[in-house]
Amino acid sequence: MCGIAGVIGSPRYTADDVARMIECISYRGPDEQDVVEIGPALLGHARLAVVDPENGGQPMSNTDDTVWVVFNGEIYNFIELREDLKSKGYKFKSRCDTEVLVHLWREKGPAMLEDLIGMFAFCLWDTKENRGMLARDRQGIKPCYLMDLPEGGFAFASEIKSILSLPGVEPVIDDVGLNLMHSFNYCPPPRTCYKGITHLAPGTWLELRPDGSRTAHSWWSWPLSTENETMSHDAFGELLDDAIRLQMRFDVKGCLFLSGGVDSSVIASHLHRRWNEPRMLAFGLDCREEGYGEFHLARQVASQFDMIDLEPLTYDNSIVPENIDAVLHHADQPHGDFSFFLIRKLCQAAHNAGVIVAFNGDGPDEVLSGFSHNQAFFASRTRTNFPLTDYFSRICFMPEASRQRVLTPDFQATMATPIDVFEEILAPWRHLEPVNQIAAYECTSLSPGNNLIKTDRMGAGQSIEGRSPFMDHRISEAFARMPLQDKIRDGVSKYFLKDYGLRHYGRDLMFRQKSMPTMPIGEWIKGPLKGWAEDTIATLDPGRYNVSGAQQMLADHIAEKANHTRELRTLLMTARWMQNLSAAG
Repeated sequence: MCGIAGVIGSPRYTADDVARMIECISYRGPDEQDVVEIGPALLGHARLAVVDPENGGQPMSNTDDTVWVVFNGEIYNFIELREDLKSKGYKFKSRCDTEVLVHLWREKGPAMLEDLIGMFAFCLWDTKENRGMLARDRQGIKPCYLMDLPEGGFAFASEIKSILSLPGVEPVIDDVGLNLMHSFNYCPPPRTCYKGITHLAPGTWLELRPDGSRTAHSWWSWPLSTENETMSHDAFGELLDDAIRLQMRFDVKGCLFLSGGVDSSVIASHLHRRWNEPRMLAFGLDCREEGYGEFHLARQVASQFDMIDLEPLTYDNSIVPENIDAVLHHADQPHGDFSFFLIRKLCQAAHNAGVIVAFNGDGPDEVLSGFSHNQAFFASRTRTNFPLTDYFSRICFMPEASRQRVLTPDFQATMATPIDVFEEILAPWRHLEPVNQIAAYECTSLSPGNNLIKTDRMGAGQSIEGRSPFMDHRISEAFARMPLQDKIRDGVSKYFLKDYGLRHYGRDLMFRQKSMPTMPIGEWIKGPLKGWAEDTIATLDPGRYNVSGAQQMLADHIAEKANHTRELRTLLMTARWMQNLSAAG
């Protein structure tokens, strides 16, 4: 976990401006911050030291200072890559993974990306060739945002707020992005809720020229196709064990976020064998609201292994008003996903315990159709019957009737209907079976647009680096290529992984109904958070929202005339986000 920022090809900005960009996100790298100017490139870095704290400072160069890089993330196979480069005569001055990048560039150029196992966003500049590269990892685990600058050139950064700190760059709301957020529960990439700021697409690298112009190249895409490849449990176990072996390379304190669900439980069954200390610290969430706490499942998993010390983290309704501003500050954009609050709580506890690296079970739900709405959808139809409108109605957080009720006509008119946008996202994948079409949407849009942002930003805010063994691209590719019956079988989603988990756990744990780390926000709005919700909804922007309509929607929800939890989640977060945006000036 680090932070990067920079400006390429702009005559206006200086190293001091990029230093301010880095200062905005210094929590991503509290150990060291620095900026370097190399020709047309201003490169800034905030470092969280995970490997070789003494010698891994950035920006970093090769031995003759002709290649410079700023890098966020981890190259897990850096030791193997370094040994290969040493055999070819390259000299190293550190033990850290960053240095591998500058030598690999000189050796292979952009083809180097294929050699990397890891999560990353990095920008390098080659003074000898007078060109550069800005690249993002295959799945978008590490973030990277872009903005063209008015005077020429462009800016990039790990977080939106960093770009917004540049003199002359104002935070202008993109109404299309904001509108989409209400339907999708997040703003689908590459768009953001700010005009002019976009995501660098996962699996993409930009060829950079001195004037700031650039050409995009796709270097990886999800291998979802009509051709399938089976995998044995033994082969999968070996692959997961190797992913964990590589991800165990760090010189700091680590922990595990353990929910008791399938994914983190399988990670625990492998991780405990390779843990680098006698005891492994784990954290599990425990809601005080009856029916929502699942800490007993995490305890059940931890009890299988004598060396796991599991700590419960209890929470109640106060988590929302006490943390909403921090959640929005780190997320930069509004969303309706209240599990951000829970990931923040996990990361706070890890930080307070001196942890730097936290393992999690992220990854399988998207590619193996593990979310409960997918299981319910396919349980009621054949695998070949896939009406887009029916499926979208399940995932849409603000249906048309609600849009008419709470969005002003001018705001509604800023974009096409949400279903049209959904169809556009799915267009490249429509030749696939429905199960894989949904996986394509969730892997290419939902994951980089929301789920990975949640892990990255809530961790970054506490200087915590999340590590996700299932998101080793070798595992993700294996999941993607699996036949449909290994993804959903007899109405059971994520079948292969659950069946694999029986090696260590009982069927009652592996095949229980899928649940998400969540909170009863809909119930809290009716009760202890009623006043807070009413006050917050009243602050909605009347230029974009029919405030009285939104207030009536809340009143109907409180009176239990209808369940408007989904709509209210995005409205509450947006109201507070816009308040904070106005206050920041």
